[in-house]
Amino acid sequence: MKYTKFIISFAAVLVLSSCDPSRSGEKDYMVIDLYKDTSVKYAQRFSIWNGKDFKVIHLLAKAKSNDTTDTFVLYDSIQPPLDFKNTHYIKRPCTRIAALSSIYANMIAEVGCLNNIIAIENIDYYNNPEIIKAVESDKIKQVQRNPDIDKELVLKLKPDIIFAFGMNQSSNDFDAKIIGAGIPVVMSLDHLERSPLARAEWIKFFAAFVNKSDEANIIFAGVEKDYLELKEMSKHYTDKPNVLTELRFGDVWYVPGGKSYMAQLINDANGNYFWKEDTATGSLQLSFEAVYKKAQSADLWLNVSLCTTKEQVIAQDKRYADFEPYKKNGIYNNNLNCNKLNYSTYWETGMIYPNRILSDMIQMFHKQAKEDLKRPFFYYRQLN
Repeated sequence: MKYTKFIISFAAVLVLSSCDPSRSGEKDYMVIDLYKDTSVKYAQRFSIWNGKDFKVIHLLAKAKSNDTTDTFVLYDSIQPPLDFKNTHYIKRPCTRIAALSSIYANMIAEVGCLNNIIAIENIDYYNNPEIIKAVESDKIKQVQRNPDIDKELVLKLKPDIIFAFGMNQSSNDFDAKIIGAGIPVVMSLDHLERSPLARAEWIKFFAAFVNKSDEANIIFAGVEKDYLELKEMSKHYTDKPNVLTELRFGDVWYVPGGKSYMAQLINDANGNYFWKEDTATGSLQLSFEAVYKKAQSADLWLNVSLCTTKEQVIAQDKRYADFEPYKKNGIYNNNLNCNKLNYSTYWETGMIYPNRILSDMIQMFHKQAKEDLKRPFFYYRQLN
């Protein structure tokens, strides 16, 4: 593993009984060596720096910026005297974790630390049988069955850290009562990453809190290798389908922007995305008519909400029958494996294993690929 050396000089006021009175008020200067973990190659919303017996993790609300949202100093036994913007000191490994997203909980479980999780948000969103069993046996509590977090239960559980969903905000913007109790909160920014491998690399972020960085590096290396090999393989296919995604929601049809996570997956699978020239990283808000005009002749149609049949698609809007993928059985949805409430494994593990999503897409997009890959579908099913 390669590192870039970074040396911090900082003022540490030392109060020692043996201090020379003549030096009262002076500041002693120490030098701490930090080495940037350059194995984090894709993610732009966090960085990891390694010191002796500790790690420093910066959360970056603005990609490629020094304006950190929060800094977490993870130490083994002695808290290093570091002071960054919005610094939180956490003794590792964290053994009582509240993971308020199925993605975070599954990343922690993937590195072998399921037993470190004491709370999740809502079991309705989960397919992981071990997590479901732990909830049923009361080893893991649910603390957010409703939109509002159950503050009293969280305080009673006394987690040593909470991983929560963040929209650019600092951990200081979390529930005031929980913050006031001294429970560290991490507002994860993984959803702001622009590429599949960048988001998958967040397994390294969560692993750092449980001392499982080596395990995370091994998992990600396998994902990266397979993803890049699949991407290269897809370039050799000449049948490049035109791809439409999503369904209309209310009066708006939200389609992925041209620089979004989904747009990159489609491109890496050698598909032609209708809005590929767009520069948005989030969703575009379009009318039915605008989508129809541009994509009515699509070859394939992906990610159609919770639908499992074509009849369920047309039941939402009869005009969908005019799209070519509806007529030619070219509709695929990412809900091959779901729990009883129709929440798909795609949302739990697809972010960890984008190579599996890419494998599915390549086989959907290119007729010869299924024979070449000889892999099962992980997340997608064809709707009939």
